[in-house]
Amino acid sequence: DNTFIIFTSDHGWHLGEHGLWHKRSLFEESARVPFILAMPGMKTAGQRSDSLIELLDMFPTLCDLTGISAPKQLQGKSLRPFLENAAAEIHDAAFTQARRGPNAEFWGRTIRTSRWRCTEWDEGKNGVELYDHDTDPHEYTNLASDPKHVETLKELRARLAVSLPPVTLP
Repeated sequence: DNTFIIFTSDHGWHLGEHGLWHKRSLFEESARVPFILAMPGMKTAGQRSDSLIELLDMFPTLCDLTGISAPKQLQGKSLRPFLENAAAEIHDAAFTQARRGPNAEFWGRTIRTSRWRCTEWDEGKNGVELYDHDTDPHEYTNLASDPKHVETLKELRARLAVSLPPVTLP
């Protein structure tokens, strides 16, 4: 009656998707992780949500649910709205980073919205990707060079630059 349960894990390896057999990608199969939250009196128990959350939401959620003030510098948000409505929107985008290259010498960063995934490798020097999840949920068709999506790409890359500034390797 007084226990919160959160189940999550690391993402797994690609098992041949996109021709990959490793973890160092930013495709949906590599960036997405399982997340299950259960607690007494939860109105949304047993319901699935397609809304975006990030793992850094766990700590502010636990603070909120236990009545403890969360430190102001936290980047995450409480998932309390999900306890009332499984369709609640916490974030309009989620961000992920990964190293890439033969010796993991450069970073990739991605922004995932409900519709789009935009990925830059080494600030775009080693590739830019854009996928439309409405028409291509498995991210097979890179639309980054399609003139129809110039504005979408520009907007998402600008958000990446602000939210995940470039990482300098030591």
